[in-house]
Amino acid sequence: MAKIVYFSLALLVTITSGQVVQLDDSYMNRVVGGQEAADWSVPYQVSLQLKGYGHVCGGSIIGERWILTAAHCVEGETPGQLNVLAGTNSLKEGGELHETDKFIRHKYYNQPQFHNDVALIRLKSKLQFSAKVKPIVYWEKEVGANQSVVLTGWGRTSAGGPVPTKLQTLDLKTISNEECKQKSSGNSNNVGIGHICTLTKSGEGACNGDSGGPLTLDGKLVGLVNFGVPCAFGFPDAYARVSYFHEWVRTTVAENSS
Repeated sequence: MAKIVYFSLALLVTITSGQVVQLDDSYMNRVVGGQEAADWSVPYQVSLQLKGYGHVCGGSIIGERWILTAAHCVEGETPGQLNVLAGTNSLKEGGELHETDKFIRHKYYNQPQFHNDVALIRLKSKLQFSAKVKPIVYWEKEVGANQSVVLTGWGRTSAGGPVPTKLQTLDLKTISNEECKQKSSGNSNNVGIGHICTLTKSGEGACNGDSGGPLTLDGKLVGLVNFGVPCAFGFPDAYARVSYFHEWVRTTVAENSS
């Protein structure tokens, strides 16, 4: 069997400075197979915005100055290049753009490949919490298989397709890491104890631009979009398992909050 090539699910920025990512107003396709999220139903969701380009990744508010996302979303970037859009479901209007002043990637990020793909973004100033902007609580206990979870994001609505203007939501099911490895073809080594996986059916799943965004269970953060086979071709999507990294998140925030 041919080896399936996995990709991190960030948008690949190959355009020149000053151009903007194509947005989709039709809503005929979704994240992938999802639907438009209700206004202010995901107040913890943010969009990571690259200057001169626009949306590249998702993230979650976990504190007044803190965003939790995937490490590969900030790799090669500097705080001056990347801002955080909060308080809106739309990439075209509403919300507030916040400047960042520090990125902290897990020190073992990508060791081995696709492992420890978590990072914290510190904002220059505090967020003003409201009905539109709220932090999310993250799980500290492990989530098992066959759990009903929710993915949200502005990732592409199909492989090579446009980025949706409005935030999308999709109901998914977790699978065991053993099943995830079995169905990941020749890439089973990419899945480890620090991952949680989902798979429902072909036509439903994460796509480029969903990276770093939240996977939730009962309104709590359980995963961060990490890697997969773009997009929704019937292979598992893998997420950084938040419970595995909760102590790293807690101590890193505490050490960098001054």
